[in-house]
Amino acid sequence: MLCSLLCLAVLPTSAFQLSPLQTRAMARSAARRAEPSMGMFDGFKAAFANDDSLGDRGNAGLSKEKTKRTITWVGPRGQKKTSTVIAGQQLKDIARSSGIPIKYDCQEGTCKTCEAKMGNGKVKLCVTKALDRDITIQYGLRQ
Repeated sequence: MLCSLLCLAVLPTSAFQLSPLQTRAMARSAARRAEPSMGMFDGFKAAFANDDSLGDRGNAGLSKEKTKRTITWVGPRGQKKTSTVIAGQQLKDIARSSGIPIKYDCQEGTCKTCEAKMGNGKVKLCVTKALDRDITIQYGLRQ
């Protein structure tokens, strides 16, 4: 092993030159490695390329985007927090994702633990859905 290392150090650099045929073969091999081939999927490459003539990308099949509404949560000490919602979402889920501390017991609206003031009336947050307008909800009435 030591002899082979020493012999390489002694050999002139001209001993490592490649013939023109070997040089072309190495260049072709490097070109093949630079662009991987995926067989039949290479034909699909152009089919799935972005087409600039199509214009802006729209919503995925939706003819009309839902209107977003705002819920303003007012706590027992007057602290306020807002949530952006779509009509029909459960108020219980909106409160949970917004970090509003509301207690729930029955999850059916019969115990009134989650009762809150919305507009002029009272609602049970565990069963009520968001309205299609901006609203203010006062929570923590029974604590």
